[in-house]
Amino acid sequence: MSHRSHPVWRAVGLAALVALSAVAGAVSGFVHRTRLDIAGLSLPVGLVAALAAVVGLVLAARVVGGSRAAVLLVGAGFAIPVLVLSQFRPEGDLVIAEDAWGLSLLAGMALVVTAGVTVPVRAYSRQPAGAAVGADVPVSP
Repeated sequence: MSHRSHPVWRAVGLAALVALSAVAGAVSGFVHRTRLDIAGLSLPVGLVAALAAVVGLVLAARVVGGSRAAVLLVGAGFAIPVLVLSQFRPEGDLVIAEDAWGLSLLAGMALVVTAGVTVPVRAYSRQPAGAAVGADVPVSP
């Protein structure tokens, strides 16, 4: 067993990913409306960056954690700040509004985490180049 696959290192890596996902979720709440206007087109760079962050964190959780529970932990780390920022404050304002931008962030986040949990992990190291996905390939010891 290598030192990187040791359960303690996996737990440390997963804890770091959860903390990073909480920060990314909080930042995403504030930047998801950022747009870049180029040649008359309004590009939703903030929303794309927020969803790309979720995708990256989910993929990292699959690699580091090696389980669906790891993906759920990282997804919850991202979702909790986003959901808190979508609630009304006592002053009456909120960060993530119930409009197309806010709902796109919430729905996109939910879809990415759901896909991360439900899509099975394919063992890339066992598939030789050009082999069909799901083909039975003998593994030599």
